[in-house]
Amino acid sequence: MERELEPREGGGPWIWVALGCGGLLLLGLCLVPPAFFFLGGDRPPDPLGEPSPPPGPTPAPFPFPAPAPAPAPMPPAPTLPDPPDTPISTRNITVRLTGVEGGRISHLRVGSTCTFPVTQSSRTDGTFWCSAQIRCGGELLYGGPNAGFFDCTLYEQPERHVVGEDHDTTSGDSDGAMRIDTLSGELEVRDDDSGRLGAFTVRATVTRVE
Repeated sequence: MERELEPREGGGPWIWVALGCGGLLLLGLCLVPPAFFFLGGDRPPDPLGEPSPPPGPTPAPFPFPAPAPAPAPMPPAPTLPDPPDTPISTRNITVRLTGVEGGRISHLRVGSTCTFPVTQSSRTDGTFWCSAQIRCGGELLYGGPNAGFFDCTLYEQPERHVVGEDHDTTSGDSDGAMRIDTLSGELEVRDDDSGRLGAFTVRATVTRVE
């Protein structure tokens, strides 16, 4: 009859082998992290085995250019005034009749006085001329609707004088002929048979200019 083998005390040599391997494993786990820290590593090695790039300075943000300032608004274009079509200067002339001849003006008397305006008016080409409506004794001697215009020269100093003339009688335009010179104190109005008053001549002396 065979005898059963009794186990040896102490578990045999395999127990010591297992204990030794376990001790080495624990020793590695305790020593590797401190050794990695003291050798300069600040993080565990990449599990894929690729080296980590060394830390560098944080790059500065990209400097975007400042937005261009908005252009200043253009000033509005100046508004130019239209050429004046209304009188820009007026002189009131007072005369005393010194001669009355012909025509249908027998009611006018030598020595009577008349006052009428002489007005500066602008032309479309930028120049100016004068206009007058000469009435004496209630009778229109020179002028009329769209008439009474003549070339003139105006003075301001030392007094507001006017010198001008319209050479054409009614046969040449729509009103009689007229000459005025307040510097020498003279006025003459005349017309031919084409006018509504017939052929006449009126002379006068300028007594006042305002």
